[in-house]
Amino acid sequence: MKRVKYPYLNKELKSIKGERWRDIPGFEGLYKASNMGRVKSLDRTIPHPRLKEQFVAGRILSQSVAQNRNIKTGEPMIDLRVSLSREGHQYYFNTRRVIYSAFIEDIDYEKDGLYVINKDGDGYNNSVKNLKLVTKSEKSLRVFKRDRVDSYLKIADRSKWTNYGGHSRRKPVKQYTRKGKLLARYESISEASRKTGCGEKEIILVARGIHHHTKGFKWKYA
Repeated sequence: MKRVKYPYLNKELKSIKGERWRDIPGFEGLYKASNMGRVKSLDRTIPHPRLKEQFVAGRILSQSVAQNRNIKTGEPMIDLRVSLSREGHQYYFNTRRVIYSAFIEDIDYEKDGLYVINKDGDGYNNSVKNLKLVTKSEKSLRVFKRDRVDSYLKIADRSKWTNYGGHSRRKPVKQYTRKGKLLARYESISEASRKTGCGEKEIILVARGIHHHTKGFKWKYA
């Protein structure tokens, strides 16, 4: 099988065909990001203890690969990371967040809790067209839909569970789009609410046919 040549592996300063560069927010004049997923430093002059000043030529930055294996599937989960420095301090970033911030919208995870994901699931492909901003619940739903995690209720030992009532909340439910396309199945209302961000009461009302949908989703008892 022929190995895919990803743009981030290209260390030549010459731009690739169709490549565009933009300043990285917070690092203007120091680094630029490419719409194809590359990052480069710019020519600059830095203080030198003996020469007073030293010219440093810009270059394409190397990106490290963070690889963890999915507990369920065993498949690798890839994240490319890049290191940027400013005023003597080193900062480490997920590459896709750098690219997204430079070309689409500057985001602050600590403030809004949003995630940047690769649309095709390929962590090596950080081109702008392959990036998407999602909420935590959307990210969790995507992982579940791709069958990369088992629900807690599927693997939990229920032998010591106590029955406190609430039968309708423990019934399995299926999640659909407004047009009726099946998205996922959950073992309980509480799990569905936790994974999607929809309220338990709202899910029950839709599943019973009292309401038509909640947050754009239809629900039915499985």
